[in-house]
Amino acid sequence: MHKLIVHLGDARRVISFGGTPLLATILREHGFTVSTPCGSAGICGRCGVTADGDLQPPPRSGRVLACSTRLTGNAEVWLQAPDDFQNITLANHLPVMDLKPFIRGPGLAVDIGTTTLAAMLTDHTGQVLAAAAASNPQASLSDNVIGRISIALYGQGDALNQGVISAIDALRSQACRTAGIHPAAIEHTVITGNTAMLYFYSNYNPRALSAAPFQADHLFGEWVSSNIYLPHCIGAFLGADLLMAILASGMCEHEETALLADIGTNGEIALWHQGRLLCTAAAAGPAFEGGGISQGMGSVSGAIDTVRVHGEDLTVTTIAGAPARGICGSGLIDAAAALLKLGRMDVTGRLTRISEPLTKEVHLNQKDIRQLQLAKGAVAAAMGTLCHGAGISSQEIRRFYLAGGFGTHMNEHNAADIGLIPKVLAGRTISLGNAALTGAAMLLLNQNLFDRSRQLAQLAEAVSLNSNATFSKLFTERMLFEPF
Repeated sequence: MHKLIVHLGDARRVISFGGTPLLATILREHGFTVSTPCGSAGICGRCGVTADGDLQPPPRSGRVLACSTRLTGNAEVWLQAPDDFQNITLANHLPVMDLKPFIRGPGLAVDIGTTTLAAMLTDHTGQVLAAAAASNPQASLSDNVIGRISIALYGQGDALNQGVISAIDALRSQACRTAGIHPAAIEHTVITGNTAMLYFYSNYNPRALSAAPFQADHLFGEWVSSNIYLPHCIGAFLGADLLMAILASGMCEHEETALLADIGTNGEIALWHQGRLLCTAAAAGPAFEGGGISQGMGSVSGAIDTVRVHGEDLTVTTIAGAPARGICGSGLIDAAAALLKLGRMDVTGRLTRISEPLTKEVHLNQKDIRQLQLAKGAVAAAMGTLCHGAGISSQEIRRFYLAGGFGTHMNEHNAADIGLIPKVLAGRTISLGNAALTGAAMLLLNQNLFDRSRQLAQLAEAVSLNSNATFSKLFTERMLFEPF
């Protein structure tokens, strides 16, 4: 038997093992967090750790990739404590609404996001008793939906299932401690999320989501136990989270044309126009959540979250005011707008030098800009495709609802300057926060909304972007960093 010595802060632990296991595998088996957001493809570098000893391939400059390095004998590894997400957006209040509560006591709403989880505990009067949030443990296996579907098909479905269930249990306990109640007092729970997240929660085989024609064989809208309800999904990549956000916005209860966007790894967008509800999903990739960016981070301490132009220089702020050590999605949008304004980047995305320093510690390089370019091009083109399908221009959109954590912290004017959203919408923006979580809680507080959510799911027209000529044309155009 060989030994692996694991250092975490001041703690030291010795693990005995046989064979030649992957470093990431043995660390996870013993309860350590290892982030492999690229699905262990060895390309993102996010699982890099300091290590020494009998390792194959051997360390380079004292570091290895845990996902692709095997232990061949005695070794040591030094780990960092997992990041604590600071800017997870919670729904700390509910909209004014008619109350016809489904619950008589406390109820729990949960949103399973691709990157984060959020929960809200409410009572039958609509008072928010507590809110809690955490990172989604599935992100340590893959940072995107497609990657998780792939690893589920190759035998890790149980890991995805148990990880999210354990995390929800922990959030439930945390919220109840805050509210001073016992978890058994919770009468009913509504759990929302995109279609794949609900598949993983239910431990369904996601094969139907993995290949054309991408027709989900479960669209939920059902009680999975006597007290847990999963709302309707619209399609394979249009989930219950989008439906709950539409419900929370109230956009379909008014005559005016409105657009809703939840911009993230899977950008979900809905357009309401003259009684039609057009919906689509754009595979934006993880750039808006810090993935695929050389010094990208989630919303954690030390992440640059705003960038401003000050004369010919840049000034930044970081989450929690900590020393800068990376950049999150909102900071990335700001940085691109600032570089464009200063002439350090042109409209094609080309930088004037190899990398641009935001601080002494944090730089953006050309590859980072290309990742942002692909993400913002996909979202902007998807918005344009829906407008084309409805026969309108963006000028006709009277309200623009931004849902989700990224949208809450995004500067809409900078987003418009780089061509992520139409320029006209920057002045018509309503930030909803975690609208999916809000919508889930609303079901608990007005039982009529179960039927209304079902009606909206049936009303929704899913617009596919695969082989869509309009989307392809707009994607090429909106890769440019210029307003439209």
